[in-house]
Amino acid sequence: MGHRFTITFIFTFLLYCVNAQQIGKSDIVNLAELTLDKSPIVESNQLRITNAEGDYQVQQSIFDYQLRSGVTTDRSVSNLYTFDPRFSVLNDDLESTRFITTLGLQKRFRIGLVADFSVDYSSSKDNLPLDRFGQTVGADIREHVVSSTFSLTQPLLRGNANVADALEKSTLLDLESEKTNLNFRNSVEVLQLASAYWDYVASFKSLEIFRENEKRVRRVLDITDELVKADKKPAGDLSQIQADLANQARQTTVAEQRFYAAKLNLGRVIGLSEDESKKLANPTNDFPEVLASGYSKDLILQDYIDIAHANRSDIEASLQTEEAIKTRLSLVENSKKPQLDLSGFVNYGGLNFGNGLSNALSTFSQRDGRNLGFGLSLNFTFALNNNNAQGNYLKNKTLFENQQISNENLKRNVALNVSIAVQNLENSVTILEKAELSLRYYRQVFENEQEKFQNGLTTLLNLIIFQERLTFAQLEYLQAHQLFANAVVNLRYETGTLLRKTNSQISKELFYSIPKK
Repeated sequence: MGHRFTITFIFTFLLYCVNAQQIGKSDIVNLAELTLDKSPIVESNQLRITNAEGDYQVQQSIFDYQLRSGVTTDRSVSNLYTFDPRFSVLNDDLESTRFITTLGLQKRFRIGLVADFSVDYSSSKDNLPLDRFGQTVGADIREHVVSSTFSLTQPLLRGNANVADALEKSTLLDLESEKTNLNFRNSVEVLQLASAYWDYVASFKSLEIFRENEKRVRRVLDITDELVKADKKPAGDLSQIQADLANQARQTTVAEQRFYAAKLNLGRVIGLSEDESKKLANPTNDFPEVLASGYSKDLILQDYIDIAHANRSDIEASLQTEEAIKTRLSLVENSKKPQLDLSGFVNYGGLNFGNGLSNALSTFSQRDGRNLGFGLSLNFTFALNNNNAQGNYLKNKTLFENQQISNENLKRNVALNVSIAVQNLENSVTILEKAELSLRYYRQVFENEQEKFQNGLTTLLNLIIFQERLTFAQLEYLQAHQLFANAVVNLRYETGTLLRKTNSQISKELFYSIPKK
């Protein structure tokens, strides 16, 4: 027993450690997979499919077999009139008992046809010594009656074969629409994950820049202190550098707070708790590079619009929704017609007298007392004003036309958003190139200024100014890199290539390269 407890404890502990390590891996691919597994929004998106499956199952139930049955037993006592002929025979109250059972099965087919089969059996007895034909048979002799009917009913106008399964088809299209759109809905969460992750990377690198900047100021302070001791600089310069150092320390603290907020925001997007978010390790991925991303200056906008139209699952889902509404519209349009049903039926029955099971069973088979019938019926129903059908038709027609407008508007917005995304990508590349060039020059200038300061060829104020400019250049380059990374993943999102299939493999390529035709 003790060994079993120990093994269970060790196994639970190992599972906890593995889970903690998985949460702690700050790789963008790993975190994207974790988002699809833990995000409440992703779970909610999945529940929309479950709800649509329920709607489809409800409509399928229209064509289920319907079994019905019933049992009735009763007893009655009648005080007969003296002029009732039965009074002279009975000279007492008429006491009777009855047992009735019913069994039926109905099935509606997808062509509108309704098949119905039912069997009714009744057994009754009373203290009257006469049967229903006036023969003297004795009191308390049972009378057995069986009746069975099979009928077929086919709607010819309203509810005919063309629209009998319209609701089932429309809910199936709604279900397919939800499944199709699931990928694009989930890709929104992957996009937000990527944005939060790049912000996490940027805040981490920003913190490193401010810490490095603080170290640079400390080095300048050390150099100045040596120059003051050598009587090459006035002692007042130390106060100026110490003030600058305090300011840099303040900026480092602000950067630490931003890094902490970015970490928890990343955990929020993933679906982690506060404790789990705090366990996220430092980011392991760097920003994508322009050359490796597949970017070129001769991008053709129409190519990416074509990619979007081919891959955006929300466009396909919207068209499926339009088809579902169109199917329901055909049903409500059909409901404006009169109800005209053609029915055919066959019935079989039997009658027998006597007590005991054998007499009851022979009612179904013996020739005497048997009856057989068949016939046709045509039933017509029509609401003269037909306001209900007309009103439902107008509502569904409006809904259908509105969906058509939405579909065209969606395609229009997709083209516009792709155009904006391509333009953002091109501008982000230009901004990144300029920021990189600026950083290279400011780094060179600062190094030169440090050397000049040590040789007494420049003032402390100039050194502090160029040191601050170098810091700003580093931050601007970092922001430009983040802008480019977001532009890459946003172009994938707008073209529908960020998450193409449900449960599809998440690869690094999704965040580091632009889509190709």
